[in-house]
Amino acid sequence: MQRPPCRSSRLCVALPASLLSEAPGLREKTLKAGLVGRACVIFRVDEVVVYKDVEGCEEDAELLVELLNYMCCPQYLRKLVYPLKPSLRYVGTLPPLRTPNHPLESRVEDLPSSSFREGLVIECRRGVLRIEAGLGRLIEVEGRARVGERVVLELRKMGKGRLKAKVIDREQVPYYFGFTAKLDLRTLSQVVASLRGSGYDFVLATSRLGRPLNEALGYLRKRLKADTLILYGSPREGLAEILRREGLSLNDIAELTINFIPHQGVETVRTEEALMASLAVVNMLTNRAAR
Repeated sequence: MQRPPCRSSRLCVALPASLLSEAPGLREKTLKAGLVGRACVIFRVDEVVVYKDVEGCEEDAELLVELLNYMCCPQYLRKLVYPLKPSLRYVGTLPPLRTPNHPLESRVEDLPSSSFREGLVIECRRGVLRIEAGLGRLIEVEGRARVGERVVLELRKMGKGRLKAKVIDREQVPYYFGFTAKLDLRTLSQVVASLRGSGYDFVLATSRLGRPLNEALGYLRKRLKADTLILYGSPREGLAEILRREGLSLNDIAELTINFIPHQGVETVRTEEALMASLAVVNMLTNRAAR
């Protein structure tokens, strides 16, 4: 496949902990998480953060993060990273991602001359790591890491089945390499403040109460050049209702609030539907901005 380019700036989405709450069972929750994961990789999201929108949603929130990270894990590492457990009973129904960090090659001989690959540290001894990277044998590389830690490898074929490998930062991969998901069970305003502190300068809220998309295209295109955090409401409440419990309004935490689906034909738009619609617009505008 053609390697999708990295974004010129980071993109993070903040999703409510109750996103899976209206799905009646584990199978349906797994399917819904699969839709979210697919939307995020299609539009090259870098980070997913799940925030606490209501009390009593911790179990669903943990499940959502676990399923999203499972989806992003390369197939050859899944049995090592995720032991059998009841919450993963229906992971066979999750759609494949086929992102660049899910390579199909399973032998050194089949690798291109230069490639990037995720691996799991199996052993660390005297400054040498032995790493499982789905190539039929462990890859040895100098470095320091904890046993059980996931790392990214840069691989170069040297001929006669030999590989030159080194551990690199994920940000050094020259193309899109999937997303990471994490759980932050603080309130929405606290999560936003934390993410602002990590460099997300543009906070964008999605709401049917926001400005119509066509009225904000120019400003939106300009601001999307910055590291961007996009906020989404829950299946039962919009962002305005969630923030009202904190005594806040959308203007208190977001620079801009947009209605990405004006004149919606249904009473309520599901979070995963809003995610797909808004990210499609963001993708179009950022591609234009990069030209």
